[in-house]
Amino acid sequence: MKWKAYGLALCLALDAAAAESITIGAEDDWYPYSGLVNGELKGLTVELVREAFSAVGITVKYDVMPYARCMALTREGALVACFDTLRHPGIEADYRWHALPMFHVQYQIYARADSVEHDLRPTDLEGRDVAVTNGYEYGPDFDTNKKILRTFTLRDENNFRMLIAGRVRYTVAMDLNTRALIKKRPGEFAGKFKIVGQVAPAGVYTAFSKRHPAAAQAMERFDQGMAIIRKNGRYKTIEDNWSRRLTQTK
Repeated sequence: MKWKAYGLALCLALDAAAAESITIGAEDDWYPYSGLVNGELKGLTVELVREAFSAVGITVKYDVMPYARCMALTREGALVACFDTLRHPGIEADYRWHALPMFHVQYQIYARADSVEHDLRPTDLEGRDVAVTNGYEYGPDFDTNKKILRTFTLRDENNFRMLIAGRVRYTVAMDLNTRALIKKRPGEFAGKFKIVGQVAPAGVYTAFSKRHPAAAQAMERFDQGMAIIRKNGRYKTIEDNWSRRLTQTK
């Protein structure tokens, strides 16, 4: 009887441990926020999400995949959540949103290096060919402007290749991501394009599913965890560590 009781207690303990883990979809190609580097997932968001859930006793596992697939699986309820997402009216109703953005970003508008343009905004791109990455959000003022002519590719680096080749007039990308790309492939990209404008800043979120049965509670715990790490200084430590790393890529 004692062994049966012990076995039951062990099973319950294992079940409890299993219940305190969660699998989140992670984008594979948006470093330094979330991306594969030599086969390992790294980035600011990767650490923030892990620390937020850890603060409330939950272990995070990541299912790494292309962003468009990650968001589709989250929308369908196959994944609890996916990052990194820029919240805007076009996708507002499809997902659950935590209370505060994890951080804010600003996309830059790029043209070829010989361009004389400057201070462009999304309205200046109306009627022009712009290379964008399939499934990405670029902020409300860009995403809701249907007059911009979009050419879709699978990755930012493909957008820049199209820009350099003259197949599109512009592309839109994050400055930090672009610097990381140039550092990775200087012979192909260094000196070939430049910033000619900006998109308005936007908050970055982890988008939680409306259909997955565990998503509502997971988002509540995530909000609790983010509040904890913001208060205890862990958030700032992670942010500062990544700021130092990213400064070194300039």
